[in-house]
Amino acid sequence: MEGLKSFYEHLRNLRSQAEKLIDAGFGLNALFAEEETRLQREDEASSLRVAYGTIAEKLEELRGTEVSASYEDSRANSILFVTGLVREAIISKDNRASAMKDYLVRKGTERKQPFGLVMVCIGPRGLPDDAKAVSISQLARDSNRPEPEIVKSLRENGYLVFSEETFSYLIDRLVDDIRQGTLCLPVSAKRVAEIAGLNWPKSSIKIVPTE
Repeated sequence: MEGLKSFYEHLRNLRSQAEKLIDAGFGLNALFAEEETRLQREDEASSLRVAYGTIAEKLEELRGTEVSASYEDSRANSILFVTGLVREAIISKDNRASAMKDYLVRKGTERKQPFGLVMVCIGPRGLPDDAKAVSISQLARDSNRPEPEIVKSLRENGYLVFSEETFSYLIDRLVDDIRQGTLCLPVSAKRVAEIAGLNWPKSSIKIVPTE
């Protein structure tokens, strides 16, 4: 009888230990799930940072291209300017001073080609996959339109357009939200607009050239 009592006591101890192990297992599962969630958020935040780095590199590349294009344009314009001035002087033998003055006035009122404005353009699929660096100046030159008109047209066609500085601040905000668990990737352009405090344009989306 004493042995049976001892057996039941041992059984109760085993059951108690098992319950503690089960509770510990549930606790570990919760910790593992929490750590898995944290790592997933960190992976998404890292992906967003990588996307930003790629876009920043492309912006720098486009700025270099714009500097070269501006130099070549200035060089060509200088040659054309001198050539035109000489031509006016040769043609207008009777009143060279007046002819050259008129030529200078005409050249001074000609619209200059835009250079150097590069921005970040986010399409409808948002971040991180639908964002690109765009040379607004090149689009303006190619279409013979002013830069503000290009930006306005992009926005009217459903794109979000940001300067690099504003885009950097936006990425910081999104990364913080992802780490806090209030946001996850992908982030649609509509959601980006809400976070940035912008109105989401409802017109159709068009493809924007980046080269």
